Parts: sequence; structure tokens; C-alpha cells
Amino acid sequence: MPTSCYGCGATLRIDGPIGRRTTCPHCDADLHACMNCRHYDEAAAHQCREPHADHVVEKESSNACELFQLGDGASRRRLGRSDAARSALAALFGEAPRPTEDPKDALEALFRKK
Repeated sequence: MPTSCYGCGATLRIDGPIGRRTTCPHCDADLHACMNCRHYDEAAAHQCREPHADHVVEKESSNACELFQLGDGASRRRLGRSDAARSALAALFGEAPRPTEDPKDALEALFRKK
């Protein structure tokens, strides 16, 4: 069954079960992780639609969940989506891309004494 990695978005063709230590051949990310599981759902309790699953805190790291089933991890990727969308919109209207602002700098500017 073709699927994709949450870490890099690469298409994976894996037959058989995914072991706990199995990693992506492209980016070396853990595949047996919540973010690659078909039961992962941000809107569900503990971000899992499987009611009998153990609570896992680190969703991107390998875990020992016995209910894991490989799903489409790339559909959950958020890395740079908003920046890419803003850049595409700016390019559409002929504007220069906005520089990304570090949240820490914004926080320090907010509380800086005048």
C-alpha cells in the first residue's frame, strides 16, 4: 500500500508490518509514530481515534503502540505550509516575500522598555 512519510513527505511502498524501529529510507524519521498512523486525529481525545490506545506524548517519535497502522503521514505535514502559501500569494501579486519573524524577537520587542 503506497503511503508517505510525515517527516519528509516521500512516497513509501512498504509491504508487511512496520516495526518499532523502522525508519524512513529518505529522511531517517521514525515510521512507527503517531504522526504516520491512520488513527491519528488532532480533534480526537489524545489525538487518536482508537479509544483503546495508550496515551502517547511524543507524536513524532517511535512508540510501542500495538494498534499502530501505517497511514498517510505527509497529509499532516505543516512544516512551511503557511510560509509557502504566503510566498505564492505574494508572487501572484508581484510583491516581495515577507521576511519571517522570529517569535522570540517579537516577544522581546513587545516587552522592551522604552
